[in-house]
This record gives sequence, C-alpha cells and structure tokens, in this order.
Amino acid sequence: MPDHPFFRGLRPTLHISHRGGAALAPENTLAAFEAAVERWGTDMLELDLQRTRDGELVVCHDETVDRCTDGTGRVDEHDLAALRALDAGYRFSPDGGATFPFRGQGVRIPTFREVLRRWPKLRLNVELKVDAPGAAEALVALLREEGAVERVCIGSELDAVGLRLADLLPEGCHFYPRHLLTR
Repeated sequence: MPDHPFFRGLRPTLHISHRGGAALAPENTLAAFEAAVERWGTDMLELDLQRTRDGELVVCHDETVDRCTDGTGRVDEHDLAALRALDAGYRFSPDGGATFPFRGQGVRIPTFREVLRRWPKLRLNVELKVDAPGAAEALVALLREEGAVERVCIGSELDAVGLRLADLLPEGCHFYPRHLLTR
C-alpha cells in the first residue's frame, strides 16, 4: 500500500487540518479550508461527508445542522438549496461565545464537489458518515468524475460503509473502519 499514489511525495511529518482546521474558522467550511491551506500551508484536509435529501454530498460532520449553523434538523431531511440558505458561521466563536466573527458573513455548508474543484491538487482524508442507500456509490462516482481517486483517502467509522467503499473503489486509498481492526 505505500506505493499507492496517495502516499507519493508525502513528507514524514504531515500537517493535517482536522475538519479543515476547526479552531481557525467554522469547521468543514470553505473558510476553514482556506485558512488551513493558505495561512497554515496544510498538507492535507480531513473532512466529513453527509448526504442531502436530494442526494448531494455535503461537507458536514454531524448528522444534524444544529451545532454548527443557525438551522435545525437532520442533513438528510434538507435539500441542498435549504442547506445553502443556512449560516454555517453562525455558532463559531474563537473566544467561548464573546464574539461570533463569521456570523452573517456568507459562510455556507460546501458540497464535496466544490472542495475537490477548489483545491485540485490537495490531498484529502474523507469520512463518509452515513450508511444511506447510494451514498457510497455517489462518493465513488464523484471521485472518478473529478479525477480525484489518487489524491483522496476514503473510509468510514461504520464498518459496512467502509467495506462497501473498498469494494466499490479497490484502486483507492482506504482507512479502516473503527471496529474492523478490533475484531
């Protein structure tokens, strides 16, 4: 596996931005990714994917929008247009709630396609958070459409999803599901 294209050229010590640098800006948003890449020179972004009601893969850790936006409800109960209307900078505060510098600044939940296109050479570590019909297939199809198979490592903490991803994309880079290694 070390010969996989995903690992080529990586230095021994990597700067990986978790959720795009969640302490820098609202997590899993273009604002956080931009800060991580441009300001901190990250080698890799770690991000999470959910699926919308209309089948779009969006970058969001939680199954609901409650913690990180001004909205409520499950991601999969919203279509992409409804998610785009939410303020993904609304709840972010770098100082424990004294200020909210990203509130009302146009920070939105991005699609995974947007991230792939915005940084076409950057490596990504991507976790598919849902076990919904067609979600794994949609992720693999998108990686192939965007020519991103060699620069993205995919997986899931959900064993069935991680295994399905490995079956669907045998040439890809995969990380192991959480429980698979402990059996």
